[in-house]
Amino acid sequence: MEFKPLIKEKVKEKILKLIEENRGNDYVKIPSERDLSETLQVSRTTIRSVIKELIDYGLLVQFQGKGTYIVPKTQDKIVHILASPDIKSDDPFYAKFFVELTNIFTLNGFKILFVNVESLTQENKDIPIVMIGLLKDELIDQVKRNYKYILTIEQYMNHDEIIQVSVDDYRIGWMAAEILIKSGYLFLIHLAGPERYTASYLRKIGFLDRVKNSTGINYKIIESKMNYTSGYMVGDEIFNIYNKVRDPIGIFTANDWMGIGLIQKLKEKGLNIGKEIGIIGCDDISLSTEIKPSLTTFKWDVEKIVREILNIIEDINHGKYITQKRVLIPAQVVYRDSLGVVIDKNE
Repeated sequence: MEFKPLIKEKVKEKILKLIEENRGNDYVKIPSERDLSETLQVSRTTIRSVIKELIDYGLLVQFQGKGTYIVPKTQDKIVHILASPDIKSDDPFYAKFFVELTNIFTLNGFKILFVNVESLTQENKDIPIVMIGLLKDELIDQVKRNYKYILTIEQYMNHDEIIQVSVDDYRIGWMAAEILIKSGYLFLIHLAGPERYTASYLRKIGFLDRVKNSTGINYKIIESKMNYTSGYMVGDEIFNIYNKVRDPIGIFTANDWMGIGLIQKLKEKGLNIGKEIGIIGCDDISLSTEIKPSLTTFKWDVEKIVREILNIIEDINHGKYITQKRVLIPAQVVYRDSLGVVIDKNE
């Protein structure tokens, strides 16, 4: 009678051979314990014991309700990053984004390579590339010629084939107007950024759609550059509007820098921010907590954006077809002193 440990070792050899012959770049299902037991003419207990060992070795994996699979061959996981030349080195959002992306992708075994226009080549066609910041159409077309899998954290209305994972800018504009209206403001101002920036355009459209959905609300759109100086300079115009309407005014600025500049100017004009003027910004930069009064704003979930990109790239690497080309991540409202009217902050 053959010694049982030898039987187990022979079974292991046969299953190892099965793994070697079928192992590729994706998960491959092996026969069930019952089928293996009948084929190899051993007990299911022996099959189960061998499979457990091979799972511990990292050669097999079991998915509940689906069966046992051969683990794909280990491959270098690479992602290319193309940053817009217009990104400023001191931009707080992109600085945070690059840190999160580097940490999360590295922890998940990815090698990150930063590329530039000159280094784009079709030799890397199957490597996913993530475009950071707004890029001009001619550069995007160049990326399309050289890469099959393109992702971005921006929103491009005329490039539907690109996988876009971004904050829901339209919803931000809608929510800003909603909060100001529910706070009791009857005159609203949106200090908008240039329409050539998709995020700015969508925030404005969302704001307008919500305002126009209410009766008795007066509003004004003021377009300006998205920086501190523009917010500060437009303060004179808003001060004059306040002197005419003589009612509290609710303001949504396209980003925090504009809101911070506006707060500074209106304080110099003697207005009480949080009572006479309510202000909501967007982006939650660190300075928004330091200015007095602190700025109510919208906060991006940067980690969630990065993890969504990671999940999509992992699916690409496993050969899955990506059907959802636009993923919108909701922003979170951060209530602070610049919006002084008492409201239900759980809404």
